[in-house]
Amino acid sequence: MMTLTEMKSYLKVDFNDDDNEITLMMNVAREYITDAIGECDETIARVQLLMRVIVGELYEKRSMTFDMNSTNQKVQYVIRSIINQLSFGDDDSEDDS
Repeated sequence: MMTLTEMKSYLKVDFNDDDNEITLMMNVAREYITDAIGECDETIARVQLLMRVIVGELYEKRSMTFDMNSTNQKVQYVIRSIINQLSFGDDDSEDDS
């Protein structure tokens, strides 16, 4: 499970004032991923990246609303692409028995 310290390192946050908000955003990202693909397995690298992208967007913009400029369209595409891969792609973590 991704820790607050790991997320703060990714966000380049070196103070504790926003710890409660970042923790809340991490929980929201987990719920978002679970709702989108059925589970939030943080041992999968793409899930870890997706969590970072979602929390980064929430932290930087304080919302999940995307403007239609090219940067936000790219972020939205990354989020949707990773979710689609996790939803429909092969799952190497499952046993074939």
